[in-house]
Amino acid sequence: MNKALKANERELIKLIRFFSKRAEQLTASEELSEDQRQLTQACQNLEKQLLQHAENRVAIMDKRARLEKLIEDNAQCPKCHKAEMLKQQAVTTNEHGWKLNTYRCRRCNTSFTWNRPNNPWHMMEFMELYIKELEESLEAGLEPSIRQQTEAAIPQLQDSLYRLRPVLQDSDEEVQALTEKEREMDKLIHQFKNYLLIEKIKLDTYQE
Repeated sequence: MNKALKANERELIKLIRFFSKRAEQLTASEELSEDQRQLTQACQNLEKQLLQHAENRVAIMDKRARLEKLIEDNAQCPKCHKAEMLKQQAVTTNEHGWKLNTYRCRRCNTSFTWNRPNNPWHMMEFMELYIKELEESLEAGLEPSIRQQTEAAIPQLQDSLYRLRPVLQDSDEEVQALTEKEREMDKLIHQFKNYLLIEKIKLDTYQE
């Protein structure tokens, strides 16, 4: 059975297929009633809906996972300034609520937290704050060379932010819509599964 399905979806599809098989047997012997035919059709429609929902969920979560890996740390040890011997140890949260990676340098035997967020959502907030700080530094007055570098950096950062923000917003909206759909589907699955279990008991009792 499809690995993308959740446990409750798999349980319901097993029940649906039991009734579909039963319907085939009754059709062959020309004993299928109109109620049974309608139930079989409803089962088949729901199975298609479940499989489509599962595929959609996988597509959205795969896209989300790829976005989460969008940020590359390019971390360097603060002592030896090398990256080759770094081993990621943990993820920590700073005062802004941003998630940052903690590393250990096996060359220097030292641990440190990299000063950049490890995901695009927090990186967007970091960039917004950084742009604001750069703009404030321009107002405070800088040496001509540093001022020139700062003035060149701000539009580049703003452009990156401009391109990143709608991508993350679309993903957030997709995940929110998926979460709402999951709640609806879980309720439908629960109700339909209970109904089919009752129908199965009736059928087993009738057969006895």
